[in-house]
Amino acid sequence: MADTAIHDGRLVIEFTAWERVFTWRRRVEVPLGAVREVRRERHPFLRPHGVRVVGAEVAGTVKSGIWRGRGGRQLVAVRGGMTAVWIRTEGHGEFLVSLPEDVIAALEAVVS
Repeated sequence: MADTAIHDGRLVIEFTAWERVFTWRRRVEVPLGAVREVRRERHPFLRPHGVRVVGAEVAGTVKSGIWRGRGGRQLVAVRGGMTAVWIRTEGHGEFLVSLPEDVIAALEAVVS
């Protein structure tokens, strides 16, 4: 799972070496002010929409990569058995990531 934290008013996601291969990103920083919606996903492996640009999936275990569709770009890094959230932002695309409960709670507090 990516290392995530809220630091200096930003959501910071640092991807593992394996995730970097499939997301083409080492680190993503999103200002909390740009976060528009946060939603827990019960079935994160079904959520990505559009065409996969790059990435990989092991059914029900891990899904990582970039998808493009009508709604824009989705960066995905989820693992089975972990809580995943869909994050819609303004100007930074969408994210579907597995996150620790404390980070999810902090993001939900920002949006509500």
